[in-house]
Amino acid sequence: MQGPTLFQRILVPVDFSAASDELVASGRAMRVGNQSIDFAPASMRSIELAAALARAYGGRLRLIHATPTLNYSAMYTPPAGVALPPNVITEIHESARRASVEALSTLAALHCEGVTVECEALPGVPLNVVLEEVDRFHADLVVLAASGRSRVTRFFLGSTADRVIRQASCPVLVIPAHPHE
Repeated sequence: MQGPTLFQRILVPVDFSAASDELVASGRAMRVGNQSIDFAPASMRSIELAAALARAYGGRLRLIHATPTLNYSAMYTPPAGVALPPNVITEIHESARRASVEALSTLAALHCEGVTVECEALPGVPLNVVLEEVDRFHADLVVLAASGRSRVTRFFLGSTADRVIRQASCPVLVIPAHPHE
């Protein structure tokens, strides 16, 4: 029996990075295409929980990843500025998008059986990408992994999770970086 229509559209921001040699050797890194990628355990838990909610409520997921941006006007390196042509920057952004979508699709195949999942990657600041995607996707819920940074670091730098909680137009469920926090 399908539950109420409360969580029909669940947005799951996923952060990941290239895996270190140590993570590859330990078996914690995931192989995606020709790259080894490190997905934080909290990100994996956020995807699993979001998939369970989508199954329970008959909803769908959108996994999103923010890729770094490159400046279209100029990148400055000492001693003189170096400008990359716009077509090169566009190619770099598209390559990052394709690799990120492949990584997200791999996670979806492993953790989201029986759930409709869309995967997207966009260049930008993670906070802005998440908030824009909340509106574009008409999200009913954001399931977000905490970064795992220390409380002192969060105090001085803030965190994406803290800002998403305050600024998102829908409820936000934050998965702690460490399950016993």
